[in-house]
Order: sequence, then structure tokens, then C-alpha cells
Amino acid sequence: MKQLVCLLLLNLAIVTRAAELKLPLIPAEAKIIQGIAATEGVEVVLGSKPGWSARGAAETLVGLGVPKDDIASVTVQSKEREALAFTVTHDKAGHVLAITGNGPWLRNSTLRSFKALPELRIIRMDHNGFLSKDPRAVEYDGSGFDALADSKLADIKIGLSFSDKGMEQCAKIKALRSFGVAHSQVTDAGVAFFAGHSGLTSFAVSEMGKPLLTGKSLASIAKIPNVNKIGFGECYITYTDGFAHLAPLKDRLVEFNITMSIASPTDLDKFKADHPNMKITGLLTPEEIAKRHSGAAANIAKQAPPELAAPLKAALEAAKKK
Repeated sequence: MKQLVCLLLLNLAIVTRAAELKLPLIPAEAKIIQGIAATEGVEVVLGSKPGWSARGAAETLVGLGVPKDDIASVTVQSKEREALAFTVTHDKAGHVLAITGNGPWLRNSTLRSFKALPELRIIRMDHNGFLSKDPRAVEYDGSGFDALADSKLADIKIGLSFSDKGMEQCAKIKALRSFGVAHSQVTDAGVAFFAGHSGLTSFAVSEMGKPLLTGKSLASIAKIPNVNKIGFGECYITYTDGFAHLAPLKDRLVEFNITMSIASPTDLDKFKADHPNMKITGLLTPEEIAKRHSGAAANIAKQAPPELAAPLKAALEAAKKK
């Protein structure tokens, strides 16, 4: 009983400290932002400078029609771990426009509280949650996006605990224009939820070479009516089971980001021939792939044929010796 009382007092202290943050937001929205740290039980302070993601959010907001001179930001960070932080981008009236940073911060209950942020346009949160075997992971699977189907949310980038349950709910957000997920629990089935989303123009997925995400996802992405930018990272891609699915997007597809993925030169040439006006970005050497993420490189090498896997394996061995 004594331990329970101490725990309750500790949580109360954290909530109180979070509530003391001086946020340049209207009171109702400030309360919601203060609740993020309180829910996570993290003692926070205001950062001395904008978070690394603030500039990108501001640029995207301008593209969405928000006047540049009406955009400001404030950063909230863990008192003990500076890297655990999020930036709130807001307008001069004190409305939250974007929440971006490095998690875990956004469990499902928190996402649902964002229904009371009427001007929220962007959510970008890396490392949001815990590894899939952690019992807390389910609280961050993204199913809380179910409360935001009719919101102004136009841009989402998220990962880690995020799963196909989150994909299903995000696909229902009518205002969504750009979606990206990386290093999460997403599979081909999750990507399929977005087929037919008429608002999306940009879609990206990058899943560390896991076999649950394959070229079949490109067939689903091809069914997004207005998509013209695609990111398909950390995969082994073939023409027949991958690139060929995008043939219907000829003259529409303007960019394909292939960062950390590999494909044979022959298959890449066929892909380029299908889309003469498309730009392929993010091509990396085996050495660069191994350096960026050895785990993803090892997974891709397991799927690729010997002639493509060998350079990756050699790069991984060389990296171990350094």
C-alpha cells in the first residue's frame, strides 16, 4: 500500500511539472500537449532551440497553405534524455499545426486526444513505441488514429510499434496527402488498406528487409489514384514481382525513392523504360547500405539472389573488421 501511495504521488508530481510548462498555445490545446508527457510519465523541460524536425514541418505547412510568417515552434524534451523530445509547431493564434520528434510519445489514447486540435496538419514521430515483443507495444500500434478520420491531418510519418491496425485507421483520414512508415510492424496487408485513397500523392514504406513486406505492396500502392511519389526502402525488389506493378502509373510517377533497397541493373533498366519521366533517388552502394543499417542489410541479403547478396555480405564483413 505504501508503495502504491508513493507511485501515485510521483505520477502527480510529474503531471504537475508538465502542467507548469509555459506553452504559447491556447489553454485547451496547451493542456493536450502537456498531457503527452504526463501520460508517458516523463519529466520534461522546454528545449532551448527548435527540434531538428521543425524546419521540415514549417516547409510542409507552407505547402499546405499556412502563411510562413504565421508559423512558430516550441520544443518539449525529457529532462534526462535530450534526444527524447518533440516539437510543437503552432500559429500565432496558439493552435497546434504539427507535432514532430523522437518517441515514444504517442500512444493510442494520446492520438485520440488530438481530435481536439482542430488545426493539426502534421504528425511525424520516429521510434514511437517499443519493439513488438514488449507488452507496451500494443499501446502505440496506431489504432488511435481512428479518432482523426475527419481531421485536417495531411502528413503522417511514424514507426516502431505502429502496425497494420494503424495502417487501417490512417487510410481512413480523408485529408491525408503524404504518408510514410518506417521500422515498424507493417506488412503487405497493411499497405493494401491505402488502395483507393484519392487524396494521397506521396506514399513511403521502409521495413528493414523483413519478408512480410514484399513487391506485392507496390501493386497496392499502384491502386492509389493520385500517387506520384513513392518510397520503397530496405527491400529486395524485382521487376516481375515489384516494379511491373507500377506500369499503370506511366506519365504520372515523378519520383521513386529506393534508399537502402537493391535490384538488379537489368530490372532497374526495365523500370526506367516504363517511366521515362520518373526520377529514381536514393540509390546506394552495398557499402553504404551496410554502413547505414547492418540489420536491414543482412535481411535484404537473405532474400536477394547470390549475385546481389554477395556484395552486401562482403560489405557487412568488412564493416565488422573496422
